[in-house]
Amino acid sequence: MSAILETHDLVVAYGGNQALAVPHLAVARGELVGVVGANGAGKSTLVNSLLGWSRGRPRITGKVILEGQDISLLPSFARVRKGLLLIPEGKLIFGTMSVAENLASASIGAVPDGRKAYSVEEIYDLFPRLKERRGHLGSQLSGGERQMLGIARALRLGPSALLLDEPSIGLAPRLVATVLQTVRQLADDGLAVLLVEQNVSAAIEVVDRLVLLERGSVIAEGPAATMRDDPRIAEAYLGAHAA
Repeated sequence: MSAILETHDLVVAYGGNQALAVPHLAVARGELVGVVGANGAGKSTLVNSLLGWSRGRPRITGKVILEGQDISLLPSFARVRKGLLLIPEGKLIFGTMSVAENLASASIGAVPDGRKAYSVEEIYDLFPRLKERRGHLGSQLSGGERQMLGIARALRLGPSALLLDEPSIGLAPRLVATVLQTVRQLADDGLAVLLVEQNVSAAIEVVDRLVLLERGSVIAEGPAATMRDDPRIAEAYLGAHAA
């Protein structure tokens, strides 16, 4: 499968301190790739570098490729226009708008060939709970519902690749499973999805491949079924499942 989102020799450094070094990372159409690691492992730095965000003026080298085009020198807004969309940890919804209004405000009309903007009806099929709550304000939603709405707004924009940053934070285990299963469905429908997650036990159940970051470096990667038995995953993150 050809990659929709890809990096080559991506390095982020602050002064003389290297914060991230990812020789190669690729996400294909219809693939869900998980990037996991403890706090401080470099997950947020990876997301920021993919989107062109530069907190603290780091030195970023290497390439970020989206649908075969080098976007490394493009500003963040231009990367978004090309379809690289992030669902941040904060969910990014409008609290003073209803669910229906949040979805309507996310529409950009026609999208480039090869990209699909989900209709409101398709959104409600994915997230029946949002249909039930369509008249409620964003501020009245639960954490899980806000996460669903954040994903839904991104889908309305017709992403080429979708980045999710810690979607499980603050959610009850049941809601974590619901949200991640929907993310899995999006990949099955043909979307390229990069899931950045600290909840390894939840992520490994839905991803195709898993990448383990530690101190800014990739120390292990492979198919989820194989990574489940990797001692670096099993002992550090899966607890009783390590056996």
